[in-house]
Amino acid sequence: MAIAIFGGSFDPPHAGHAAVVSRVLETLPIEMLYIVPAYVNPFKSGTHAPPALRLRWLERIFASMERVRVSAFEIEEGRPVPTIETVRHFKAVDPEIYLIIGADNIGTLTKWHEYEALNRMVTWVVASRPGSHVPANYLRLDVDVDVSSTELRSLEKTHLIPDGVREEIENYYKDIQCKNA
Repeated sequence: MAIAIFGGSFDPPHAGHAAVVSRVLETLPIEMLYIVPAYVNPFKSGTHAPPALRLRWLERIFASMERVRVSAFEIEEGRPVPTIETVRHFKAVDPEIYLIIGADNIGTLTKWHEYEALNRMVTWVVASRPGSHVPANYLRLDVDVDVSSTELRSLEKTHLIPDGVREEIENYYKDIQCKNA
């Protein structure tokens, strides 16, 4: 049996992320899915919500899911962590790894740190968005939720934030907007 890793900023987590998790559990032959929030995405300069808060939101959202664990690995590193380091960390748990990415990452994959080595270590699984193209050499995970974290930070489509954390997330981003106004 294998494991799956689903990393990202989760800034904030939303129904699209939850749909990916559900589809992974339904379709992949895995023992466990590890959700790994980034301290900071290596391709970005920062996050809107602090790492510990995003970790807590994810833990609350996925606490009741038996085959899902939220990992603090990258956050505990306190720096941007290249995906290959995360994969190497989880190889100790299981050598067979499915790596879940969003379709929006396909165009930049070859720019990822040690991409060739990473490519040999994982089976890529691409969570598609409506209208996205997934090349045939990737496993496709159909997810039909059209939302982005950017929309949620601007308080659009907040109904797509999971119930258990919706009010806290809305209030957090409202406070940021007020401070930046």
